[in-house]
Amino acid sequence: MPGVNLGASKKVVGKAREISRERGYYRPVVLAESQGRMTLLSGAATYEACLEDRAAKVPAVIVQTSGEADDLLFALQSAGLDEPPDAVAVSAAIVRLVDAHGVARKQIAEALGKSAAWINRMESLSRSLNANVRKMVADGHMAQRAAQEIARLPDGVQAAFAVSAANEFLTKEDVRHLVNRYLNEDTGTEERDRIVRTPRLALPDGRRKPARTGRDDSDGARLSRAIAGCLDAAARLSGLLDGAAVGSAPVPMTDAMALADSLSALQRKLRAIFAPGKNTEGGDASD
Repeated sequence: MPGVNLGASKKVVGKAREISRERGYYRPVVLAESQGRMTLLSGAATYEACLEDRAAKVPAVIVQTSGEADDLLFALQSAGLDEPPDAVAVSAAIVRLVDAHGVARKQIAEALGKSAAWINRMESLSRSLNANVRKMVADGHMAQRAAQEIARLPDGVQAAFAVSAANEFLTKEDVRHLVNRYLNEDTGTEERDRIVRTPRLALPDGRRKPARTGRDDSDGARLSRAIAGCLDAAARLSGLLDGAAVGSAPVPMTDAMALADSLSALQRKLRAIFAPGKNTEGGDASD
């Protein structure tokens, strides 16, 4: 099947081999025959297990199809029988149906029992997602729904953000929130870089849950989180102050001046503690 690889994981193939040795192959492969050539439509686990066992025969059923487009539709319809299908392979099959065979997306959705939105999300994995991130999805290192959100980012930052998100065990809701933040036209360059490099610190306090490996509550980690929170708030406030009508907003002057004084005091403290040649404890940087 050109350009499409609807295979099975090693775990599923191993399970098929174990069952076959006790009870035989209970599920045949499904093939389509055309011009003397067989095309595997489903049963990849059984097929791979037979190859590994060097079986003389492969249990099979031959179905009648009307060409590659029909083969692809059948393969997609039966892809979930052995295991949850490879999202990247499914995406590639959908794109091939649309581009190479002119099959309407509505027809694909009806054949698979899926919504138009699902078809669009799946397409994005092939059309918009960086190749390195697609491999992460195929290898099981990135969830399909999170990858669909990442596909909305510029190609140049997708891989770096995906690696950071995977390393910090972000949920798909966290990924969606950060992608929306990155794409917001009011988000500055520094904040976007923080979203890509340290996404957990770029989350608002309410969403900034500890990673599975445990929360780092060292002084350095807590200080970094506090600074990240201040930078977030500063970026939001700066954006509001740039608004055309902010001068007429009913904000008490005393509050604005109190904030300015507080920021000035904080600036003096930061410059004193983090002066060139000093570390966070106020000693020489070489200590």
